[in-house]
Amino acid sequence: MVGGAFFFLVLFSLFVMRPFRSAVAAQIGTSDLTYFLIIVVLVMLLANGIYSLIVSRIPERKLVLCIYSFFILNLFLYALGNYIFPDSYWIGVSFYVWYNVFNFFVVSIFWARTINCFNPEDATKYFGVISACGSAGAWVGSQSVLFFLSDLPVVAMLLASLALAGGIFISSQLKHEAPSENNKESTNIISELTEQFAQIRANPLIRKLLIYAFIWTCLATALYFFSIEIISAYTNDAIKQREIFALADSIVTPLSFFIQLLLARVILRTQWLGIRFVIVAYGFLFCLCFLAISGHLSNLLLTSSGIVIFLVISAVMRPFEYALNKPARESIYTSLGRREKYKSTVFIDTFVNRFGDASGGLLFNAIILMGISIAIAPLAIIPVAGYLSFVGHKIAPKRQTAV
Repeated sequence: MVGGAFFFLVLFSLFVMRPFRSAVAAQIGTSDLTYFLIIVVLVMLLANGIYSLIVSRIPERKLVLCIYSFFILNLFLYALGNYIFPDSYWIGVSFYVWYNVFNFFVVSIFWARTINCFNPEDATKYFGVISACGSAGAWVGSQSVLFFLSDLPVVAMLLASLALAGGIFISSQLKHEAPSENNKESTNIISELTEQFAQIRANPLIRKLLIYAFIWTCLATALYFFSIEIISAYTNDAIKQREIFALADSIVTPLSFFIQLLLARVILRTQWLGIRFVIVAYGFLFCLCFLAISGHLSNLLLTSSGIVIFLVISAVMRPFEYALNKPARESIYTSLGRREKYKSTVFIDTFVNRFGDASGGLLFNAIILMGISIAIAPLAIIPVAGYLSFVGHKIAPKRQTAV
C-alpha cells in the first residue's frame, strides 16, 4: 500500500532522530523545558504563516516535494554542525526546537496528502493499517539507534534525509479521491497568510477539532511532566532514565502496531463503538491516568513501583493515541474541503498541538506554584479531561460510527 510505505518512511525519519532529541531535553532539564516549548510555539506560528503562503502559491502535487526538501536541507546542515561541533550546547537546543517543528509538520503534511486520497468510508477501513506501517517505521528507526547509531547522530540525520527523499517519491504515487481544487483564488498575500484562520472562523467543526486538539495535547504534556516526576523520584541516573524510556518505547510500538493492524478497523467501523467512542473515551482514559498518578504519589497505589505506573500509563495512552485516536481524527478530517485539509488541519496539528504542549507545561507548573501538593495536583486536572470527552461528543455525530 502506497500510503503505508509513505508513512513508514516518514516515521522512520522521525524516530531515527528522536533519541537524540530526548537526550537534549534531558540536558535542558524539566525546569526550563516549558520555556523551550514556548519558543517552539512562536516558531510554529511563524512557520504556519509561511506554510500557508506556500500552499496558496504552489501546485498541490509539489507540496510534499517543497516542504520535505526544505527539511532535508536542514538535516544536512545539522549533520554538518554536529560533525564539526559535536558537543555544542546551542546546536543541541536549536535542534530540540527544530525537531519539534519538523516532527509535527512532516506528519501533518503526510496526513493532509493522504486524507485527500480517501473518502470517510475508506478512511475507517485503511487508516489503521496505514498507521501500523508508520509504527513499523518508528520501530525500525528506534531499533537502529538502539543497536547501531546511539553515538552516530550524523549518520542518523543522513538516514532520515534518505527516508524523506523516499517519502517524496512515494507521495507522488498517491491518487486523489477527487479532482484538485484550483490553487489560486486568494487575492492578496494577507489572505493567503491567514486563510486557515478564515477557515476556522467559518467552519464550526474545525473550531471543535481545534479545541479538542488543544485540550488533549495540554493533558498529554501535563501527564508527561507527572511521569518525569515519578521517574526522577525513582532514579537520578541519566543512563537508567534512558533505559526506562527505551523500555516504554519497546512496549508501546509493538502494541500500537498490533492494535493498528488488527483492531483499529474493527473498532472504528463497529456501530456500537466507532469514531464517537474513540474520541470520547480519550478524556476518560486521562481521568484514570491522573487518578493512578495521584494514588501513587499519595502512597496509596504501588508505592514502591512508580515505574510500573509509568509503563502501564505509557502502554495505554500512547497506543490509544497512535492506533485509535489519531486515525479517528483523520477520518473526521476527510469530511472537510481540500484546502481546509491542507491549511486548517495542518495548523491544528502543528501550532495548536504545540501551543497545547506549552500550556500543559504551564498548567503543571502553575498548579505546583499555587502550593498544591504533587499528590493532589493530578486531581486538579481531571475536570479538563472531562471537558475533553464533552468536546469529543460534540465532534463525532452518530452517523460517523455507522458501518
